[in-house]
Amino acid sequence: MPTLDYQQAIFVCAAYALQPEGGGVQRCTREYLALMTAAGWQTHPVAYSTDRRLWTRLRRRLAPAPYRNIIPRSFAQTVAEAVQARGAGWVFFNQIEAAPLIPMLAPLREAGVRFALLSHGVDSSDYLHETRIRATLQNGRPISRRDAGWLGAQLFAEMEQHRYCDVVFCLSETDRQLEQWLGGKAVYVLPRTVDNTPLPWQPVAGRLGTVGTLVHAPNCEGLVLFCQALAAQPIGPIRLRLIGSPAEPGRRLAAQFPFIEYLGPLNDAEFAVEARSWCAFVNPIFCFGRGCRTKLAVPLSWRLPLATTRAGARGYVWDENLVPLVETPADLAQLARQLSDPAQAARQRRAVEVLAARSPQLADLVPVVQDALRKADGRLAAPLLRSP
Repeated sequence: MPTLDYQQAIFVCAAYALQPEGGGVQRCTREYLALMTAAGWQTHPVAYSTDRRLWTRLRRRLAPAPYRNIIPRSFAQTVAEAVQARGAGWVFFNQIEAAPLIPMLAPLREAGVRFALLSHGVDSSDYLHETRIRATLQNGRPISRRDAGWLGAQLFAEMEQHRYCDVVFCLSETDRQLEQWLGGKAVYVLPRTVDNTPLPWQPVAGRLGTVGTLVHAPNCEGLVLFCQALAAQPIGPIRLRLIGSPAEPGRRLAAQFPFIEYLGPLNDAEFAVEARSWCAFVNPIFCFGRGCRTKLAVPLSWRLPLATTRAGARGYVWDENLVPLVETPADLAQLARQLSDPAQAARQRRAVEVLAARSPQLADLVPVVQDALRKADGRLAAPLLRSP
């Protein structure tokens, strides 16, 4: 092992996370990369693709296990070679999906290399809600032994992965507590940053909008609960413009709730054009799934009026005196109905502008990253780098 340079880092991530467009995973990955670079680390992405070999697919089917048989086993050697070639003192693991590599690379840590998990949330958070939601849809059917076993296996795997992490960065205070419970030794919250890219807003009366992955259980449950609460009141001219994929659940929701206008998946440019006409962005999240609602940063950066829950706004620096947060589907439906009036929405938009302007910027988080990584690699006496 060459002399380690603790300003050099290998950034391990899924290839799809580096795509220029996409959802919360891509956005959060870009933010982590930008932040590590701004903090002074020379960060070198090393990407993997899902192992799709026939024998691996058979193992996944015949003997499924959490976090296993996703990344090619040979990829651990690829990471080790990248570390040696760069003399990198750090390996950053982007997402918990990359964490199975951590125990496999334990010899690097014994040689002085430090490991940081750049968490987007742990899988067990979502699986807990998936089983609860599935049981509810099946009229209260009890949780199966398979579900209980899978959740337990996830938790033990996550605990093992955290044993080898020198630092964990996460997205919200809720996640910080969970990461610590799993054994994370030095866990830091990096609040969501918000850009300043206001849209030329031209709201259409009665038009609301939302966006999400339509096979993600917390998203689906939240959308259904919100729409049921909205349908329990006189609808009037309200229309909910829904962006998301896959198409089949979107079409089913539009058939179930006639006020939904399903637009399918839109790219970032199409989304921006569409959102100009929304009186408000609705964020119907009612449970504490993994990570946070990363895409909430988009309407905040656009300065759109917001109807959101507390669960949906976690991870963001918030002032409820400016922009109220609600708890229940009925309260969210009432708030969304109020904001469907352009005059009411315009008043809230001014509050959103103030809230967004007070949100952290990348430079505000740089000292947090520098302090965390320098403590972990032992350079406590070194002066902190200053962001440009």
